[in-house]
Amino acid sequence: MEISIKEIEKNLKSLPKEFLGQVNDYIDFLKSKYSESSVEKDWADNLTDFQKDSIEKGINDIENEKTYSHEEAKQKIKQYLLEKSK
Repeated sequence: MEISIKEIEKNLKSLPKEFLGQVNDYIDFLKSKYSESSVEKDWADNLTDFQKDSIEKGINDIENEKTYSHEEAKQKIKQYLLEKSK
């Protein structure tokens, strides 16, 4: 079944406005996924400098043993949420 742009426009107009950002993000995802230039590229080539820096920081933290166990992380998150809920 072929869908026309008019049908897509009609569906978009019927959505609550708070969903339009998600729809736009999905369209961008599809464009990126199926564009000819991205077919040959590795997904990592599309990372921003901030994302690359964050990954590097994480790798450095692991190498320098600046990590938490799963249980420690759960406890820290639980404590944080308790403090925020006061």
